[in-house]
Amino acid sequence: MRRLSTRRPSFALLPLVLAFLAHADFAQAEKTRFDLMQLKAPPGFQVSVFAEVDGPRMMVFSPGGALLVSESGEGKVVALPDSKHAGKAERTATVLSGLNEPHGLAFYEGKLYVAENDKVRRYDWDEANLRASNPKMLAGLPTGGGHSTRSLVFHGGKMYVSVGSSCNACIERDSRRAAVMEFNPDGSGQKTFARGLRNAVGLAVNPKTDTVWATVNGRDWLGDDLPPEVIVDLGKEGGDFGWPYCYGDRVPDSNFTKPGDDRCKNVIAPKVQMQAHSAPLGLAFYEGSMFPAEYRNNVFVALHGSWNRSVPTGYKVVHVKLDDKGQPVGGAQDFITGWLAPGETKKGRWMGRPVGIVFGGDGTMYLSDAGGVIYRVTWAK
Repeated sequence: MRRLSTRRPSFALLPLVLAFLAHADFAQAEKTRFDLMQLKAPPGFQVSVFAEVDGPRMMVFSPGGALLVSESGEGKVVALPDSKHAGKAERTATVLSGLNEPHGLAFYEGKLYVAENDKVRRYDWDEANLRASNPKMLAGLPTGGGHSTRSLVFHGGKMYVSVGSSCNACIERDSRRAAVMEFNPDGSGQKTFARGLRNAVGLAVNPKTDTVWATVNGRDWLGDDLPPEVIVDLGKEGGDFGWPYCYGDRVPDSNFTKPGDDRCKNVIAPKVQMQAHSAPLGLAFYEGSMFPAEYRNNVFVALHGSWNRSVPTGYKVVHVKLDDKGQPVGGAQDFITGWLAPGETKKGRWMGRPVGIVFGGDGTMYLSDAGGVIYRVTWAK
C-alpha cells in the first residue's frame, strides 16, 4: 500500500470526500425500506418500529418522558411522544428547526442543550407543548473538515462536548479538534479534557466507574483490518489517547512516528477494541431490569457500518459485558444484526445504519437508524 504523507496538502480533498460520505445517510433515508423479518435478535427479544423519522441521529428523553431525536440533515430536533405507553409514537412534533446539523442532545436542570456543528445552545423547555424557546449561545465550536457531528453529555456538573478531527490523519492546528471539551453548564470554563481522539461520537456515563466513556472511529486507508475501532474511558482527569501518532492499544502509526519513538507508551489504552471500519457511534449502559440477567450491566454500541473496507462490516448492534466494577469482560458480542443485505460483499448495500441508543425508564431500548426509523427493542419471553 502506498505510504501516506503527513503533510496536510496530501489530504486536501479528503474532508470533502468524508463530508459526502457522512451526508450519504441523509440522502439514502428516503430510499431505505426496513424489513423487521431481516433483523435478528437473541430469542425472547422483540424489535418493532416506534417511529419513522428523516435521518434520525442522537436521542434523549425529556423530563416528562418524550423521546427527542436530532435530524442532522434536516436541521431539526423532533419529539416523539408516547403518553399512553403504547410502544409507538403518537405523532412527530417539531421542537426546533433551521439548525446547523444538530446532533448531540441533553437535558440538564430542566433545560434542553443542543450541539450543532459550530456551537452549543441552551433552551427553555416547555414539556406541555414539546417546544424549546429562548436560545442562549453557550460555546462556539470549530467547524469544517470531514467530521461534522458534535455530541454532548453532562457529568459531575460539567458539560462534555466531542469534536472530531478535520482530516483522516493529520496533526491538528486547533487543539479543540480530535478532542472532548469540558465546559461549565453556562459555557464558561472551556478546556480540552481529552485529546488524541480522532472522532469520538458516542458519549455516555458508565454508572460503575462514574466516568464518561466514548466510542472512537479510527483512521482509514490502512487496509481492511487496521486500525481497530475502540471504546475508551475518559477517566477522572482525561488525558492523551494517542491519535494521530498511535492507534488501537498504543500501536505507533508509522506515518507519524519513527523507529524508536516511544511516545505511544504514555498514552491511555482503550477499554475495548473492535473490528476496523465498523464505525461505532452511539453507546449506552444498561441499568434497567427488563432484559435478562446476562444483558444487564452491559454497554451496548451501535455500529454504523463500513465504507473504507473491501468486505463490508458493522451494520449491527453489539454489547460488551462489564464486571461489578464496570470493566469489560471479553469483547463485543452481536446483539441485533441484519441491516447489511445478505450475501453483500462489495459495495455495502444496506437496509439501514444504526446510530444512537437510549434506554427508557422501563428498560426498553430505542435505536435510531439513519435509514429513517426509530426501533423499539423489548424482551417478553
